[in-house]
This record gives sequence, structure tokens and C-alpha cells, in this order.
Amino acid sequence: MQVMSPNERKEMVLSSRILIVEDNSFFRAILCQQLTLEGFKHVIEIGFLANFDNTLRDANPDLVLLSSQMPDGNSMDICRRLRSNGFFKSIVMLIPKGADDAIALGLEAGASNYITKPLRIAKLIALIRSQLFQIGTFDDMQFEIGHLSFEPANKMLFDIDSDRMQTLTEKETTILKFLYQSFPSDMSKAQILAEVWGFQNTVSTHTLETHIYRLRQKIRQLTDKQLVMTTENGYRLTD
Repeated sequence: MQVMSPNERKEMVLSSRILIVEDNSFFRAILCQQLTLEGFKHVIEIGFLANFDNTLRDANPDLVLLSSQMPDGNSMDICRRLRSNGFFKSIVMLIPKGADDAIALGLEAGASNYITKPLRIAKLIALIRSQLFQIGTFDDMQFEIGHLSFEPANKMLFDIDSDRMQTLTEKETTILKFLYQSFPSDMSKAQILAEVWGFQNTVSTHTLETHIYRLRQKIRQLTDKQLVMTTENGYRLTD
């Protein structure tokens, strides 16, 4: 089972290729600048869907930031076509605030996630990092969280210094995966509900709090350190 160090994880994310598809040149330039300042090494940007296919082929992006409103084509159709053509990497839709219909249409078309404009750059960076560190990369790896070893494939937490262990449920494992992906940033309750339960209207915040409580109880059986912290916006892991 491969063990990924924090530095290897960071380098993998920063080496990823990001394609920005946005018609607002000023906003596009800000995104490029901020991503570059954050250390991302390969950021490509276009302002028209007419250039999309050629750019996609040349750039081979690991993540596409796709505006839901482009002047020369339908972004939802582009997203749907990407998925039907076998593009299974991350697609994050940039959607105007209040455009709830666009959120639903984007997710139905195959978007991995979305963020609303105007946006907070810090929130976008956290989302990009989370999306780039794809959930599938966890299958054959183990990770250190505090003094615990986390094995997602086996749904297990181990105390590194002893033989004590705790078995996690599917939901607890998935919550811990996403919190690890987002570290050191936090994840809002809405983000976790969306990622873990898939935007199900029947799922409440109380359901999430119950799962977090049970996860903390299991962690407490292995260490006195509280590894899952409550923040102003949601939850995050500690060092």
C-alpha cells in the first residue's frame, strides 16, 4: 500500500494542469494570477468555446474551470459532451449567484462540483485542491492523520504506536477522505453534505453532525487529540 507524504501530495496538486474557460477577461486574468501565486505551475485560459476543443487536446487538463455562461456556445452541452467522450477528470462550474437552475443543470451534465460568482479566491483554491486530489487516488494508499494511520480502502484507523484500531463506516470514511483532501483548509457543512450525500434534499445538517460525532468518538478511542475540528464555516483536520 503506497504511503503519500504531505510534500508529495502538495507537489502532485501543484503540478496539475488547470484550464480556465471564462469570457470575462478581467476575471480570467485574476484567476490566472491567483493560481500562479498559489504555486500552480500549469494554468491555461481561453475566453471562447470556439477554441475549446483544440485547447483541451493540447493542454490535457487535470481540471477544467468552466463558466456556465459563455457568449458563443452552451457550457452544459460542452460538459455533457466531455463526459460522453470519456473525460472523467474534474469539471468545476463557475455559476452566477442565485442561478439555482444552472447548478442543477451543471451537475446533471456531469460537473464534478461548482462555485458561485462573485467568489472568494480562498474558497476556490480549497475546492480546486480538493478536486485535484481525486477521491480515487485513495484506493491504494494510506495516510497519517496526527498519530493515526488512515486506510480508506479498508475503512480503518490505526494507532501507529500500538495495535489498536477502529473500523469506520462508509460515510465516516468518505467524510475523513474529503477532510484530508481539503487540509489545511476547512470544508463547509454544505460542501460535505454535497460530496458525501450527493445533494440529497432528505439529508439534514443534523445527519452530518451525528456522523461527525460518531467519527470523533472512534478517533477518541485511539488518541486524546481532537483531529476533527469545528470551524466557523464547517470542519477541518488538525495537524
